Parts: sequence; C-alpha cells; structure tokens
Amino acid sequence: MNYSSSAAADLSAPKHQPWQLGLAGALLLLALFTTTTLGAIWSVATQTDDTTDLGMWMGFESIRTVWSDPGMLAAGLSFSIPLLLILLCHELGHYLPCRWYRLPTTPPYFLPVPFGLGTLGAFIKIRRPIRNRRELLIVGAGGPLAGFAVLIPFLLVGIALSEPASYQPAPAEAAGALLFVPGQSLACQLVTWAFHGPLPENTVLNLHPFALAAWVGLLATSLNLLPLAQLDGGHILYALAGRLQHKLALPLWVALALCGTFWFGWLLWCLIVVVIGLRHPPVQDETLRLEPGHRKIGWLCLLILVLSFMPIPLDLIPVR
Repeated sequence: MNYSSSAAADLSAPKHQPWQLGLAGALLLLALFTTTTLGAIWSVATQTDDTTDLGMWMGFESIRTVWSDPGMLAAGLSFSIPLLLILLCHELGHYLPCRWYRLPTTPPYFLPVPFGLGTLGAFIKIRRPIRNRRELLIVGAGGPLAGFAVLIPFLLVGIALSEPASYQPAPAEAAGALLFVPGQSLACQLVTWAFHGPLPENTVLNLHPFALAAWVGLLATSLNLLPLAQLDGGHILYALAGRLQHKLALPLWVALALCGTFWFGWLLWCLIVVVIGLRHPPVQDETLRLEPGHRKIGWLCLLILVLSFMPIPLDLIPVR
C-alpha cells in the first residue's frame, strides 16, 4: 500500500472506472495462472522424496508439464488459490478502511511474474494524502491483520497434513540435488511442534501446498510489517511515534542490513527501502492524538511481526 502526498484533497471516494475493474480482474487471472504453474514446481522442489528438472520460471515445458499432469495441477491450485486469497485479503484490509474514510483508491492489483513464486504480491494506490495518524494506523495495520488472520487456517491445516521426512546431506566434496527448505518463522515452529513435536536432526516437513502458501503469506506479512519507509510497518510506526520515526529510520535500516549476514535477500530489501525513502511523509493533521485502543493495534502488529519474521526465508540444502 502506498499513497500520494501531492494529490489534491477530495472528500469523496469515487467509483472505480470499468477499465480499472477489468485490469484488476485480468491481473488476478494471470496471477492465478503463474502461481499455479510455479506453485506446482515449488511443491515438488520442497519434497525430500521427489525431484524436478523444471526451473523456477515460466517456460513452454513447465506450462505443458504442470497443466497436463492432474497431480501437479492439483498441487499448483492447492498453492495458488490460498496464496491469492491471503494476498487479496491483505489488500482488502487496506482497501476497506480507505472506503470507510472516503479515501479515493484503486482496486487491488496483483503483480504476476513468470518466475519465482509467480507473483510479487498485490497493491492499491491511495490517490489522496492521509488526513491524520488515526487514519494512517487503521489503513496501514488493516492489511497485515487481515492477511495474517486468513493465513492461520491454511498454516494449521497445511502443517497438520505435512509429513516429517529425513534427508541425507551430500558430502562437501560431492555435488547433490538441491532441496528447497522454506524458512522457519516462530509461527511455523510453534504449529510444527504442536502437530509433530520436535523434529530430529536432518529432518524437515514435506510441506502440503496449503502450508507452502501460508509460508509465503508469512513472509509477505513480515516484509510489509518492517517499520521502515512507506511499508505497512512504516505507516504504523509513524502513526504511533510521529516524527520520531525519522530518527528511528536509520538505526532500523542498519539492523535490517545486519540481517544480510544471514540471508543476502535482506540487502536487496535494504536497497528497495532506500529507493522508497527511509523517512515517512507527514499526514495532513499532525495534532490528532491516538486513543489507547489504537496503540493496542500497534502492539498486535508487533506481535505478528515477531511470529512471522524469518531470519533465513529460504535455504538450499545439497542432498543425496
């Protein structure tokens, strides 16, 4: 979610143009196609007892293989439908408060891509500055709260249906197949322990597609809740702390950069945040204070960040 700080004030929330709804629908269908295809490949690549020669990108061979194999197609749809629902509910968590506050905004647009997970998420564009910090908090926190609430059932069912499996690490001098191991957040660890107990060494879960979709949802939630720039977490921090956010921005950015020692992708995310801008833009009315109930929302979002954050979102293990 982002908003324009230069648009003229408009107290109405106009209806969407037909072309906007058409574009949103077309992007959703395209994202369903890309995430189904690549989700089926991910479902195989994260299994200890299966392998695939298909890469993590869209090509004729991958499309033909997935969409002609009922088993792979079922796995792909079991990944894509929950994932798109989680991402859609996240954006609706921003969109509906915008409509409540009469903030003109676009419908949710998905970002399908022909590689990786098949999507870079979704977004809405708010076309008028946020009026005060109360609005900023509710609009900013609504997405992570809604997305997290929707992913929890998929996480519980997916982990319950996943099976522990052991693997044999390949010797350092020998080349082995690569096992894709999704990162462990605190939420994943707690649910895994509840259903399967502590996993022995060299044992992972062969994740059900529901759990794989929930993992992506947790990763997206944690990325959005980072308290930087105009990420959702940046909106929430500015709503709670005002311009103190400007002083906290650099130390928080350095802390994120240090996470790059665990996973290189955090350095890329640091670069993205710099491009966005570390300092959050002001709201129109800086004087309206938050009520105690608003601050509880901020603490709840911090708890969700702790539960969903993954120091190493994805690991590659050579196996025999």
